[in-house]
Amino acid sequence: MRTSPWENFDWGLLLIAVLLAVTGLLMIFSATRGSTDLADTWRKQAVYAAVGVVVMFLVAFINYRYLESMQWPLYILTIGILIFTLLFGSSEIGNVRRFIYIGGVSIQLAFPALILLIVSQASLLARNAPSPPGIQELVVSFLMTGLAAFLVFEQPNLSTATLYMATWAAMLFASGISLGYLQGIAILGLIAAPIVWANMDDYMRNRIFTFFDPTTDPGAYYNIQQALISIGSGGLMGKGFATGTQSQLHFLRVRHTDFIFSVVCEELGFVGAALILFLFGLLLWRLLRIAANAADATGQLIVTGVITYIFYQLLINLGMNLNVIPVAGLPMPFISSGGSALVITFVGLGLVESVAMRHKRMEY
Repeated sequence: MRTSPWENFDWGLLLIAVLLAVTGLLMIFSATRGSTDLADTWRKQAVYAAVGVVVMFLVAFINYRYLESMQWPLYILTIGILIFTLLFGSSEIGNVRRFIYIGGVSIQLAFPALILLIVSQASLLARNAPSPPGIQELVVSFLMTGLAAFLVFEQPNLSTATLYMATWAAMLFASGISLGYLQGIAILGLIAAPIVWANMDDYMRNRIFTFFDPTTDPGAYYNIQQALISIGSGGLMGKGFATGTQSQLHFLRVRHTDFIFSVVCEELGFVGAALILFLFGLLLWRLLRIAANAADATGQLIVTGVITYIFYQLLINLGMNLNVIPVAGLPMPFISSGGSALVITFVGLGLVESVAMRHKRMEY
């Protein structure tokens, strides 16, 4: 008898993701409490979370192996999306072109474009499996990812451009490529660093200057100070849900997006923050388990790309809140407010579930 792939659906992974999303809803409600212009933010996030779960099932239904043969169409679509954003994107900040507005809903297209790029790169890097990629695959992969990252950098969006390159590097490492090639890439990165610095927008460089010397821009450093006060004042158990002073009195800016982890620490304390990070640890464990049991190299690389997509954002967001890295515009996955980002994260998990569901051949 034929065995349904749904028997291998990882319900534990879905449960962890839903718990994180619900936690995010609660924290967004708390962070926006008392702000009339943000009163409906948590409700909208709830709708996006529900849509994300539905889309996750729809993507899981698609056999990821069918996407393997669509490497170039998916890549062309990726570049098309990014060029479209550069031409028609907008933002509330100067000449920044990151968002597309459809029916009053803002979508940051760099995130769905990256998911498409992950599938395309997984197909390319797995071409020689079980042998690792050769020099031809490496060069083509680098040029493909480099062009996509450059288009994101031009929005301008340095933090998401680094997400593109970090995801590519992780997939390259997971492909088993020669250590010598990786060393060569590292050297090229060091050579390219001055060029990237010279082409940064002023606000990008100012964030780095402020990180090393807060006196260069006390206004920009203000929110970092408030974030650190929020984190430190939470203590072991926190001040209580929706009762944090820095967040409820609005001393902490962008508290429902970039700095929501500071709200978590202030209101739920060390224990609450540790529990949330524990859920992320469980999520990572489930994802690594699926990658290890993937039926082929393409599936393994897709899962590796999704892992990096989620946890690079998490690490950068935590580092920013703790003031160990310069401020960057990457959200805390599942927790920060941002409907389209939440849906795309669930899309990534849908791809992972597609790999998990087909880790064994169909039996007859």
